[in-house]
Amino acid sequence: MKTADRILETACALFNEEGEHNVSASDIAIALDISPGNLYYHFKGKDAINLALFTRLQRELVGLLSTPLTDPTLFSDNEDSPVMRSWLFLTVIIEKMHNYRYLYESPSDLMHRYPEIDRGFQRLSRLKRAACEALVNELLGETRPSYPRLDSTINAMALTLTFWLSWDRMVNPDDPQDVIIHRGVLQLLSFCAPYMGAEQQSFYQECEMLYREMLATTNS
Repeated sequence: MKTADRILETACALFNEEGEHNVSASDIAIALDISPGNLYYHFKGKDAINLALFTRLQRELVGLLSTPLTDPTLFSDNEDSPVMRSWLFLTVIIEKMHNYRYLYESPSDLMHRYPEIDRGFQRLSRLKRAACEALVNELLGETRPSYPRLDSTINAMALTLTFWLSWDRMVNPDDPQDVIIHRGVLQLLSFCAPYMGAEQQSFYQECEMLYREMLATTNS
């Protein structure tokens, strides 16, 4: 692995575990056993590292969130049920966010300090909402037009997706990563249940079954 990549990987791990405000560029250099001068050769201080990490997150999330917008068969063109496909899609999204979770612990602070992150978070927020809408359209199918106020639910889903990691960490600080991620997916999909009509009960049951199966798989 190149030195620049090692710096970003180490910085992200330290920021996630200890908090971005509590880690200096010197701390990152010490963790890597390199000189501060070597670190500064690649990144001109912690600001540059923060921007590089956000750029990586944004690039990866844009690719993932754009998929249901460019591929309408994402949730249906498979042997798995649309609920399973939706579950897997949301799991990948939250897992990626968890890899950079420090960015979501105090996004307003980072947005104030870095205009580039401000613009990037706004873009990601729009994409998250669009992805949630695509997911809802697939799950509700032809009944979607019957719920003109569903936009509020889609907004709530996008909001939950954005802030789930920080909220769940406050409420359940000792839970492992897999539990946090799959509980977040269950919470997101539960927003759709009130609109499922006669299928509401079976939808809940499938979501709860998937939750148990995913946790059993990750714990095995």
